[in-house]
Amino acid sequence: MNVAWWCSGTPGLVWTWRYTPFLGVWVLTGLLLGGWRVAHRRAGRPIDPAAARRWTAGVLAIAVVSEWPLGALGAGYLASVAVLRWVVLTFVAAPLLLAGIPTWLLDRWLPRSSRRWAVVRAVTRWPVALLVFNAVMIGTHLPPVLEALKVTQLGSFATDLAHLGAALLWWWPAMRREPDRGALQEPARAFYLFASSVLMFVPSSFLVFSSLPLYGLFELAPPLWLGFDAQWDQQLGGILMNVVGGLALWVTIAIGFLRWAGAQERADATARRDRLGHGSPPR
Repeated sequence: MNVAWWCSGTPGLVWTWRYTPFLGVWVLTGLLLGGWRVAHRRAGRPIDPAAARRWTAGVLAIAVVSEWPLGALGAGYLASVAVLRWVVLTFVAAPLLLAGIPTWLLDRWLPRSSRRWAVVRAVTRWPVALLVFNAVMIGTHLPPVLEALKVTQLGSFATDLAHLGAALLWWWPAMRREPDRGALQEPARAFYLFASSVLMFVPSSFLVFSSLPLYGLFELAPPLWLGFDAQWDQQLGGILMNVVGGLALWVTIAIGFLRWAGAQERADATARRDRLGHGSPPR
């Protein structure tokens, strides 16, 4: 059985369904799951079951798309699987990880007086986060960059870390609820996510509407089955990026906006009851 540290593409290598474990995935999974629980134990804090489920689900999402076979398929055989891995890291793993960090743990990891928080605060401001996310998204999907990175384990590992890190920065203003930690409030939050959905259309449109395959790494890879079409595979990747990613954003926008509207309605109803209960103020 072959063993590797991380997934990577090997041009010309015929695909086989022989399991190849990626040790780096198992190490990263153990560090993330164990580190989260050790932080609770050292702080003497009880574990919130809901936060534990979110954090665990986010870590498992990273593991599923990074381990064999999705990791190997996305690194050198199928552009659609490569995009699927990016979608899961961006729209599943990153928001779940952020939702799984309690406020007290964030304060412990990033004290407001620390240099670490000063750096994080600078890069999680929504204009910077939006710029970094789109720069990483577009830059890592450029054919020369993708083909140079995917063929080595280190390059593929760096690409995945860049995708996850940029997604964490990007989701921070929308997922965190602490105003003093850079969290956006409605309706600014909805506009931020809407702008993100519009910008995401740029790289996906190149994948869908290009008349030729853009990535030689996937086009020249030995076919997994007869009749395999690299053009269709690339278009499917663009559809996944735009439709699945856009749908996730619009669902998030809708849920957040409905919650905000409900809270505003309840606040107005409470204010009306207070006025009626106390009578009109004297003139």
